[in-house]
Amino acid sequence: MDSNMYLQTILNKYAPRSIDSYTLNILLLKSDLQKWASTCYISILNSGSRAKGTAISLASDVDYLVSLTSDCNSNNGGLKSIYDGLYDHLRTKYNPVRKQNVSFRIKIGNLEVDITPARKQTGNTNDHWLYVSKQDTWKQTNIQKHINDVSGSGRLNEIKLLKIWRELNRLDFPSIYLEYLAINSLSGKSKDATKLSDNFIFLLRELAKDTSNPLNSRIVDPANSNNILSDLLTATEKKAIISKAKISSGQQYWEDIVW
Repeated sequence: MDSNMYLQTILNKYAPRSIDSYTLNILLLKSDLQKWASTCYISILNSGSRAKGTAISLASDVDYLVSLTSDCNSNNGGLKSIYDGLYDHLRTKYNPVRKQNVSFRIKIGNLEVDITPARKQTGNTNDHWLYVSKQDTWKQTNIQKHINDVSGSGRLNEIKLLKIWRELNRLDFPSIYLEYLAINSLSGKSKDATKLSDNFIFLLRELAKDTSNPLNSRIVDPANSNNILSDLLTATEKKAIISKAKISSGQQYWEDIVW
């Protein structure tokens, strides 16, 4: 089996599973979220890897953004109170609830669901404000632009392989940062399927570099130039990625890189 065929078997192995059997559960969840949002409610948007085409079975199964009015809780704690309030609400029905940087992860049976509360800006825009719990601040972003950029990048398989590698090595590497880093790093590389293994090992070798490593470059959210994606990880977290990339890129066989 050649390298491209092997990597395709890995992609098939970790393909996102069907969520058809959870349709009723998802409808009930969305109904519950709408009731929680009350008069702040605008919509619930598909916001994650399934919408982008980069879903893998090792990460969350579905991702939803709860879009709220721009003035929601403006006189009652703002975005932080929205974040804390949703956490408390979810715990009453879906405990345990895992706090993440801007979202919460719950489980419905074996289904893993990430939920992000956000306030939509006024006007004809998809821009939203998110609460960032790690930094106790807020940021503006545009989920739809992320979906359009990533889904149309022509790099979906490389991104999925990098996400699989991340999960197998238990690395902290936020998907939005990983996706744009991969897209930027592969600029100029062939998008032909026969170059998949070349592109993936190129990414790992880039991440293993001691100098000119893309992890040490400034990567900006195209939806908001004030949102620096490369700041999502600490220097220590980046060193962990570099260390694993050195080991993986030095392996002789693909089976020892992703399995």
